Amino acid sequence: MTSSRRTGWMVLAAAVAGILLGRRLAPRRPRGPAPAPAVPAVTPAPLSAAGTSPTGTPAAGLSPARPRAEGPSGKLVRMAVGGGIVVLLCILTVIVTKPANRDSAPRSAVAASPHPPASGPSAGSLPTPLSLADCQAVIAEQLNLTDSMICGYETAGLDRLYDEPSADPNDPRYAGAALPTGMSTDGRVCVAGSERPVLDTVRPTLSASFTATSGLHRVESTFQLTGVYGRTADDLQVAGDYGAPLQATLELFRHKALKHGESYRWRVRGTPPMIGAAGWSPWCEFTIPEKTPDDLGLGENRDYQATLTAAEWRQVLAAYGSTEDDTAARATIDTAAKAAKTPATPVPITLNARDWDGVVNFLCWKASEDNDQAMWKLADLVSAALGGPDPVTMGHPRS
Repeated sequence: MTSSRRTGWMVLAAAVAGILLGRRLAPRRPRGPAPAPAVPAVTPAPLSAAGTSPTGTPAAGLSPARPRAEGPSGKLVRMAVGGGIVVLLCILTVIVTKPANRDSAPRSAVAASPHPPASGPSAGSLPTPLSLADCQAVIAEQLNLTDSMICGYETAGLDRLYDEPSADPNDPRYAGAALPTGMSTDGRVCVAGSERPVLDTVRPTLSASFTATSGLHRVESTFQLTGVYGRTADDLQVAGDYGAPLQATLELFRHKALKHGESYRWRVRGTPPMIGAAGWSPWCEFTIPEKTPDDLGLGENRDYQATLTAAEWRQVLAAYGSTEDDTAARATIDTAAKAAKTPATPVPITLNARDWDGVVNFLCWKASEDNDQAMWKLADLVSAALGGPDPVTMGHPRS
């Protein structure tokens, strides 16, 4: 309860007390004259000078002295005074309890921020940021980074970082820092523009090295991937994979497959993703063609049909041997192949995209492990029947 409300209740209590006091002080109207008591007949006695008998009792025929009754005007005056006090107390109660400004918000609401603060420490609570060189040195000595270890920078934000320019090695802010250099896209030199390379994979390996710096024995990196012509569903901002002390790589087969027919660009810096420092490399670009040997190019959550002879499907089943991989797909193939009238009978098989990826990937892995050219040919047959690449590798080395 606020102090103004407590005061209001106190004044109201005083007003009630005033009313009760006024009622107490106001004279009460007599209920009517009381009947006179019977006076016995007595012999008159001589009166003293004071009008009493020698025994001190009033003289016969005289009533005891009474106080003089108050007139109507006195009663009205007292009632008016009491009513005025009550009215005054009521007015004071209203004045004290009335808020100073009905439209003003409570103090707690005024002090509140209209929007939640951005993630990470506020600008006012951040210490002066370390230089990029000092930040890299601090990070290199830590085995387990925490969210609070941000070198005085704000925590990284994806939207903001896309607009940051590449680092200029001549900028004093980067003096002594390990800056990215020697970028390559799946073994091809970093290029941007119309000369960007066309890759034969949807899972390229992105790599970079960093300038040598005295006393710095390792660098933690951040890779950024987006579309050449704007954002894509494949955008990434992730930590690089561990490699040599002053090198960084991002092997996309550990993360996701990119889309056929898309052009991408990427860059790297020498600090972890949680730190909003700069020091970015230039952008490197590349294009994924409509078909690549490491991906069937099938849409997710869709069914596809492939047709081979019953004999060829039996070879696919024989490749699995005693393994338990792709059990559901193998059961479908086995049922359809057994129903064929002759080994040369064409047998259509319908599976979802995930199952087809599993079947072809197993055949490619088996062919690569055993260096079996007949198995590679069988994998090519299944891929071509699905409209996929021929030859196919699914990312496995093919000699």
